[in-house]
Formats: sequence, C-alpha cells, structure tokens
Amino acid sequence: MVDWAAVDALRAKGYDWERIAADPSVRFRPPGDPTPGATLRARYYRRSSVREAVLPGDRLPEPTPTDPPRRWGMVRIGFLLAPWFGVWALLAFVAPSPIGTYLAALPILALLFAVAAGVLFFGLWRAIERWNSVYRRTLTVGLVGGLVAAGALGGVAFAEGCPYLTPITSDAPAGWIHASNPVWSSGGAPILFFYGSAACPYCSASSWAIAGALVKFGPLAGIGFGHSSPTDVFPNTPELLLSNVTISSPFVALDVREGTDQNQITVPPTAHCIEQGYLSAYDPAGTIPFVAVGGVYIHASTLVDPSALAGVSAGSLEQQVTNESGPQWGAIAPSAFLLMALLVQLDHGQPAAVAQLPGVAADLRQLG
Repeated sequence: MVDWAAVDALRAKGYDWERIAADPSVRFRPPGDPTPGATLRARYYRRSSVREAVLPGDRLPEPTPTDPPRRWGMVRIGFLLAPWFGVWALLAFVAPSPIGTYLAALPILALLFAVAAGVLFFGLWRAIERWNSVYRRTLTVGLVGGLVAAGALGGVAFAEGCPYLTPITSDAPAGWIHASNPVWSSGGAPILFFYGSAACPYCSASSWAIAGALVKFGPLAGIGFGHSSPTDVFPNTPELLLSNVTISSPFVALDVREGTDQNQITVPPTAHCIEQGYLSAYDPAGTIPFVAVGGVYIHASTLVDPSALAGVSAGSLEQQVTNESGPQWGAIAPSAFLLMALLVQLDHGQPAAVAQLPGVAADLRQLG
C-alpha cells in the first residue's frame, strides 16, 4: 500500500508530486501510468473523504536479486562514526596523554567528530525513517568501537612510557599555565624541555631568556650562536643555539629538541613518548617555541619579543645577559627571572642564592 506518512514527509520538504511518486519510500508504482504524480495527488486528496481499499499500484513488486534494499546510507554511516569519534575525542580530551598522544582531541578528533555528526544530521534531515533496530545496533557498534580505539591507542602510548597528563590547568604569570602533573624529572632534578627551531625568530629571542636562567643553576657547555631565518618576520634575530647546550647541575636537567636549519623552520621528531605526550596535551596546534618546566609549568609562545633584539649581535646579547645589564637585557630579564623562579619552586626553594635574587623573589611571591 502507499505509505501516506512518507508522502506527507516529502510534501513537507517541498517535493513536487512527480518526485514524490517516484520516491521508493512512497511505494507507489502504478503500471503504465504516464502521469503517476497527478494520479497520486488525486488519490491523496480523495483519501480525506473516501476510505480507500487496496488499489492497483499500492503494492511494490517482490524484491529481486537485481534490486536489493540499500543497507548503508548517510544515516547509518553517521550513527556509526559520530559516536565512534565522539567517545574517542571525549576520552582523548580527558586524558590527552596517553589516549590523545598520537591523535589529539583538539583539533583532529574533534574535527572528525564534527564531520561525522554533520553526515548524521544531514542524513536524518532527508530520511523518512530516523530510528529502527538497525540504527540502534549501528550506534552501539560505534560507541564500542570508539572505546576500543581510544583504549587501544592509549594502551600503546602508555606501554611506550607516555605519562598520564591532566588537561586541567590554571593560569600562571606572563602567559604560562600550571598543570597538575607529577614533576617531570631526571635524577631528581626538574626537566626544562624546549621544542623549537633555530630559524624561528620567536625561538631565537626566547633562547636568551632560557640561557640567562639556566646559567644561574650550573655551568653551560656547547654554546653556539646563530640567527633566525633571513626571510621570515624579524629576520636574522640573533640566538643562542640550544640544540648542543648541556648543563651540569643538581637543580635542573635540560631536554632540547631544536631544528638546526637557520634558513627554514623545521622541528625534529620527538625522542620518546614523554616529549610527545606533553606536546599532544598542551600544544596540539604545534606552536613554537614550546617550553615545559618540570612538566608542571607550560608555555607555548615566545618568551621574548624578537623586535626588541633587532640590530644587535649575538655577542653583545651574551655580554648583556652575563652582566645583567643593557637595553636588550631589559627585554630578556622578566622571562629569565620567571624561569628561575619556576625552577626554584620545583626545587623546593633551592638553590637559595637564586631564590634570594630580587627579581626571582618577586616572582616566587606571585607564584604563591
């Protein structure tokens, strides 16, 4: 028989009568009728005053092997993928490491979920039947699939050493954020992790604050100088190359991943899952420089304004950092002292000589 509910639904969408008559969901196939739309229209209006019996054309012919029902459409695909990526994105957001280490919740999984949800909503808008047992089973498979995919990828990351990192953060001074993680350390000393590129002017400018802070905790070795890309913004910003720098200190360990090409911005692969975990959790957009102090304090942007260092040589900047004086040191000092304060706080107030520096002491009071 004609499915009058389907007819009403298609009329509500603005379909003309010929298109409605041709739609398979209506189940109207009068044999030999050259104007099925007009016939269906007449019967539609007649049925309001006359109870129709089964008339020719009300039934479909039996399905044949050459005309099977369509098993997959936009609605069913949406019911599979939307919960799949939705559950996965939620779990990756709650546990950005290890679950979100290789596929971050933002923006990757969130984007996949948005596309899948769009497919589902568009399919539902066009569909006559919006819910049935097939869709229910498909939705269940999608939910289970998302749990399995998130669990499997998180399990692999955890097995490789990725830590559990919390997405819950609070603001700290000067654009830093505070994450409630266990201290990332080596040999009992908090790790200062730097991720960037020698060609990046913001990384180049930030290198002076990092060096100015580290030198207070122990002697540095492997120091070299360079400049950012000559074709990028703030061209040829002088820098202290961090890629080969080492420090001898019981108070801080240094972990640097820096692309060494000074003409083109490149970033090296992470050395292990812990580094990748922090980047995935707190820098999914790939902003450089990225700095993590003990895995507790995070900063994903420049520490020093590159424009403040324009026209100054690397040798002159090194002298200003050593002497803690000079016009450019004024631009570097705030971030250098804050880095010292962050390290001192994670070192439980040590070394005392650094903690007592006026700039450091002021930042420590602000940190609380």
